Amino acid sequence: MFYIIGYMGVGKTTLSKLLAKQLKLPYLDTDLKIEQQEKKSIAEIFKKENELYFRMLETNLLKQYNRKGIVACGGGLAIHNNNMGLINRKGISIYLKASSSHLYNQLKDDKKNRPLIANLTNEELELSIKEEVKNRSPFYELAQHTILVDGKNIDEILREINSLISSL
Repeated sequence: MFYIIGYMGVGKTTLSKLLAKQLKLPYLDTDLKIEQQEKKSIAEIFKKENELYFRMLETNLLKQYNRKGIVACGGGLAIHNNNMGLINRKGISIYLKASSSHLYNQLKDDKKNRPLIANLTNEELELSIKEEVKNRSPFYELAQHTILVDGKNIDEILREINSLISSL
């Protein structure tokens, strides 16, 4: 099993779908699966329950999911409940690493679709990304492999991931 981790906006979902298609493997997006299970959007889960409840759903999903495939992990999944330890025991983890400025450019026009940043001004978003990347990096760095995404298009990143997987 391959787990794709990283901050929101780095391309985990897009790349994981393409990778799964190329490798003819099942694909799981943890955020989408939780929305389907709960019959609510992540924003609704955060609002009606809370973030802690959502993080427990993520951990339970990780524990239960045992199909070989590509797993696109939600951006915060890696930093809670020793999920990185679980991920690294169950499969291969790949951290898609991006600079704060790259992430800001990816996210500034997509805030409304992301509950953790939906109500931030662009200035607040920029500061939030810098702070969150700094706080989350120690967890993301626990991944077995890291791919830098700044300045690369989807095809370049995909080739790099494929090359990594082929070498394992």
